[in-house]
Amino acid sequence: MSQLADEDAKQCPPNVYSQTQIYPGYPPPYQDYAPPYHGGTSNKYNPAYASSNKLPFPTTEPKESNTFGRVVLCLMVGLIFGASLLSLLLWVLFGSDVPIFEIQTFSIPSFNFTGSTLKASWEAGLNVINPNHKLDISFEQTESSLVYNNYIIDTSLVDSFQVERDEETTMDTGFFVPAFDDEYYNTTGSPWVKDMQEERRKGSLAFELRIITTATFMAGDFWRRQTALKVVCIDLKVDFPATTGGGTWNGDKKNKYGIVNEEQEHEQE
Repeated sequence: MSQLADEDAKQCPPNVYSQTQIYPGYPPPYQDYAPPYHGGTSNKYNPAYASSNKLPFPTTEPKESNTFGRVVLCLMVGLIFGASLLSLLLWVLFGSDVPIFEIQTFSIPSFNFTGSTLKASWEAGLNVINPNHKLDISFEQTESSLVYNNYIIDTSLVDSFQVERDEETTMDTGFFVPAFDDEYYNTTGSPWVKDMQEERRKGSLAFELRIITTATFMAGDFWRRQTALKVVCIDLKVDFPATTGGGTWNGDKKNKYGIVNEEQEHEQE
């Protein structure tokens, strides 16, 4: 027994660990052997087996309907953006200012009452100014009306005319009571006659001139914009120097220019 111990001591010097050496009170060293294969299904966890049975990650392919909807939406957004950009560009290039209507003359050559029947005529001359540097303006379907105390006394039509860029022209219109085309016209019983007679005795009358026209702004044949204009010239005061006969506008500058309003517009390219 002592001889075996001496031989072990010779093979394993002191303080040197031997894998085969067993110390009292300690378990035997770990043996790195592969576990035996028993075949069939094993209850133990097998990483290779588990990884081979993993479920594939679900993937979704885009449906044709969703793709078509996206294309349509992109086209709509592109069209709206393009139209907005084109409108902005046209406004920058051809931004239009409304024409200016300036009263030059307004008079009543004849004005006579016979009882409650009126026979009179009015003449109005306006200066129409085109303030645009790049656009011509054409006026069509121009209708002018003479108004007294919100009552329309007479209406007349004006021939079509055109004002070149940075130019001006005159527009003449006239009114008659009774109207030339209405031989049965009679002012007797009209609600405004009594008020007009009373103011005429005081030496002055105030009228209003209303104009409705269709204006077309033109940049050659490339671009056009059509709009309806309403022009109002208010408080045109006419003074009568004598008790009978006609009178003339006093030329008040604060009412010299008509008030222009755009009603609607339509672009043409």
